[in-house]
Amino acid sequence: MTVIDFHTHLDEYWFGRPMLDRDRFLAGMDRCSVSKACIFTLRGFSGDCRRHNDALAAHARTTPDRLIPFVTVDPKEGDAAVRELHRCLSDPIFRGIKFHSWLQAFAPSMVRQTMLDILQCAAEHEVPVFFHDGTPPYATTFQIAALARWAPRATIVLGHAGLADYVQPAAELARDLPNLYACPCGPKAGDIAHLVQTAGAHKVLFGSDFGFADWPLLAERLDDVLEAGLNEVDLSKVMCGNASRLLRLEPS
Repeated sequence: MTVIDFHTHLDEYWFGRPMLDRDRFLAGMDRCSVSKACIFTLRGFSGDCRRHNDALAAHARTTPDRLIPFVTVDPKEGDAAVRELHRCLSDPIFRGIKFHSWLQAFAPSMVRQTMLDILQCAAEHEVPVFFHDGTPPYATTFQIAALARWAPRATIVLGHAGLADYVQPAAELARDLPNLYACPCGPKAGDIAHLVQTAGAHKVLFGSDFGFADWPLLAERLDDVLEAGLNEVDLSKVMCGNASRLLRLEPS
């Protein structure tokens, strides 16, 4: 089965701790039979987004058939953030947008007009907007889901499907909002089964947070999905089909 990991990080270090370099990252993908990975920055959440966006693009250009970079911007920068977003999305190598409002220190309502401009840009370019969710005060699942109501033409992804405390609302919100998806990166097998049962398999995307640690983390997250007991059709949607559709990839 083809596997697309919708939630990974490829960066040099995080809080002074070295992360996997590109070669070890790709080796981990190979070991766990992951075909493609959406790659996000970490240091870019602390500033200098342009430099870190360019670094992700450089990684992806070495292996364009496997690494799919997502751009990040700081909505607190207003028009400058929107300009950087347009700059990156004019390059087809970028296939999505990633925000970590908890680390970037903004609540979507604090930057409403800029966020609306960002979501409009995402809709125009037909790219998903991926948000960390599940942690108050800036990134509860409810706050992120509200963006799907603000901009019904934009595709919004709950990056952790509620984590531990918000899995139930994540499942119901993904069910009720046509443009909201859930990436259960963190929730365990029973939660994943519940997400699929409630929201539908077409609304759930596999993601691992791979990059913080080596391949055993990726293997554990894969096992969580396999242990959810999904049927073959639903498993294929979660592992690959939904991601391929949102990223507008050629059928595998």
